[in-house]
Amino acid sequence: MLYWLLVFIFFVALLIASNFMLKSLKKRGVKINRWIWAAAAFLVVIIPKLIFPHMSTAWTIVLLVFCCVFAVNFMSEQHQWLIDKKL
Repeated sequence: MLYWLLVFIFFVALLIASNFMLKSLKKRGVKINRWIWAAAAFLVVIIPKLIFPHMSTAWTIVLLVFCCVFAVNFMSEQHQWLIDKKL
C-alpha cells in the first residue's frame, strides 16, 4: 500500500513540476511542439539502451525518470491542444 502511495505522490509532484516548466517555457516565448515531447519520451530510453546494452540500474532509473517527464509534458500539451481546438 505504501508503494502505491509513493508512486501517486511522485506522479502528482511530476505533474505539477512539468506544468510549471511548460508555463515558464511558454512565458519565455519558446514554441513547444507536443510531438517532440512524445518522441523524446521513447527515444531517451531506447537510444542509450541500444548504445549501452549493459547499463547500470541507476542510469536506467534516471532515464526512466526523464521518460516520465517527457511523457507527462506530452500529455499536458496534447490536452491543451484539444482544449484550444475544441475537439
